[in-house]
Amino acid sequence: MLLFTRMGHRLSRHVPVLLAILLGACDGGAPTDTFELSGRVSVLLDTSEEGGPIEGATVTFTSDTLLTTEATTDGDGRYRMRVLTDHPFGQVRASAAGFRDHENTVYFDGPQRRVDIELRRAVDP
Repeated sequence: MLLFTRMGHRLSRHVPVLLAILLGACDGGAPTDTFELSGRVSVLLDTSEEGGPIEGATVTFTSDTLLTTEATTDGDGRYRMRVLTDHPFGQVRASAAGFRDHENTVYFDGPQRRVDIELRRAVDP
């Protein structure tokens, strides 16, 4: 009984913290914000100049807390997505068949952010 009493005393010190965690989880977790992320995916030429657009590239935003959103580029290489995130930092990655993936860091300092991405052609071994 003495052991249980001591454990109960130890637990009672942590009840406010546990209660705050549980109440935070009940309301859906951390607050989220919505941003618009857009840009263009194009070919990066060997001369470091921009080439033409890449149609059908997959563009993925991953927040620093691992929330993800995905879009596909159109015929002009453009993408647009609505990002719901609980953290204004993250990574945007573009990938397309025949090209090496490329990733850029994103910081949402306003409601809209444009990030253009250039992909290098994959070299066959």
